Amino acid sequence: MSSLKNKRSVDDIWPVSRKRVLIRVDFNVEINDGVIAKSRDQRIRAAIPTIRRITDQGGICILMSHMGRPTGHKHSVLKNDDVKRRRYLNIWKDEKGAGYTVYYSLLSGEIKKKILGWSSVATSAADLSEVEGAGKTDLFASLSNAEKKSLLKRFQNGNHNTTYPHLRQYDGYNMELTLMPVAARLSELLNADTSRPPVDVLFAEDCMNAEEIVASLLPGQVLLLENLRFYSDENSLIESERIIMAQQLASYGDYFVCDAFGTSHRRNSATTVELPAIIGHGCCGYLLKKEIESYVDLLGDTPRPMLAVIGGAKVSDKIILLEHILRKIDTLLIGGAMAYTFLKVAGYEIGDSFNESGQSFIDKYGEKRNIDELAQNFLIKAKACNVQVLLPLDHVCHTSCEATDSPLITETSHIPSGYMGLDIGPRTIELYRKFISQSKSVVWNGPMGVFEIPTYATGSFSIAKEMGDGTQEGLLSSSIIGGGASADAARMCGHASRVCHVSSSGAASLDLLEGKVLPGIDALDDLNNIDF
Repeated sequence: MSSLKNKRSVDDIWPVSRKRVLIRVDFNVEINDGVIAKSRDQRIRAAIPTIRRITDQGGICILMSHMGRPTGHKHSVLKNDDVKRRRYLNIWKDEKGAGYTVYYSLLSGEIKKKILGWSSVATSAADLSEVEGAGKTDLFASLSNAEKKSLLKRFQNGNHNTTYPHLRQYDGYNMELTLMPVAARLSELLNADTSRPPVDVLFAEDCMNAEEIVASLLPGQVLLLENLRFYSDENSLIESERIIMAQQLASYGDYFVCDAFGTSHRRNSATTVELPAIIGHGCCGYLLKKEIESYVDLLGDTPRPMLAVIGGAKVSDKIILLEHILRKIDTLLIGGAMAYTFLKVAGYEIGDSFNESGQSFIDKYGEKRNIDELAQNFLIKAKACNVQVLLPLDHVCHTSCEATDSPLITETSHIPSGYMGLDIGPRTIELYRKFISQSKSVVWNGPMGVFEIPTYATGSFSIAKEMGDGTQEGLLSSSIIGGGASADAARMCGHASRVCHVSSSGAASLDLLEGKVLPGIDALDDLNNIDF
């Protein structure tokens, strides 16, 4: 079903003492006012075992990560223009990574000039052209952080985000994109155990100009490089640009370790694809090793019967997954908003529920695909594969996607006009729990409802609990939650730690379940390769 193979791990690196080990981690965490909430630092905590494996043996860790989706600048433009490079880096430093100027730079010339017209430099801005390169961004950068924030808040209050949806990728100027707070939190975590020797965590403000600080590192120290995506070369579509960045980063280290499952599905990544090729080898850290081993087991000879719980919003997002896993599973439980598309295609009334019935999309081959036909054909294929597909028998509904103390719980699969389905109902929950309890292997990808609102969380929480109970009681040999919203729901209700594995990435796990090769994993050495 899958070509996924086990890879060499950080345990296979020898010797480590006094060696510099480049580790690609995923520290893309939420930061507010320079603070990382303890409930949001799981990705940092998850990397600690791999880091300790190196530092405990006298090695040196050089950590690389991205944060959010900053615009980034090309290294080829900045490397020979020291003034421009320092100005660019200082903007991030002065703004504490909040990204006011980067956010502003994404706007059109017309909007940029309009915003400057509200500012203290309105007179200077009046003569500037709306065309690119006229100096509007530089003028905006000269303002105080307080004024920048005030101006952008005024702009956003005009609901302009609908005009510029790409600005929402990192919540505009509100999301901090520097890794400086991550370095501070990592230091706290590494030094929390006072019985262990202290670990120095240093920070390099420019990931592409860190030669001096790298050369000064001592055994047992840890260096975190600034956000890789401050340079657009990290995820450039141009291979030569990615290679140049990878060559520079490779010069910092002796070994390469990848512990970032969340970026392993990206083909255009200097640090996960080009870097191991340039340095001549690559192995996985403990976090990625667990991900690989869990999916190798799941996609291999998994104990039967095997059941998949698939939720989420769109059939179009999950159709490849659904069709691929038919060859592996015995039962499929469908929930979330995508269930309403299947129900409508099957002839049920779904009220005002979100659905894709009657819509179409262009697939990766450029072909137009009709959602109704896909749903109907999938059910036919499932029957031909002897896979039992279950759809919700009842629903928890309301007139809008808002909390309520008195939701409508339907008696059948039909949803009345004026209501929308927001969670699976109690009869469906009992039915789904029964099938999970009768299975030996379960994989879950996609929530059953809008679990972020307590009124509609019972379905997702019940799935997590049943999987946890089955695992702890020894009834389930394999239980995997495929990252993303499913993992968030499991953590929220306290059952994430009770299953066999919770993936650290929804997107990467979805690609694996669809049978795709993950470039960042494929670039690493297979387990049966010779030693380094």
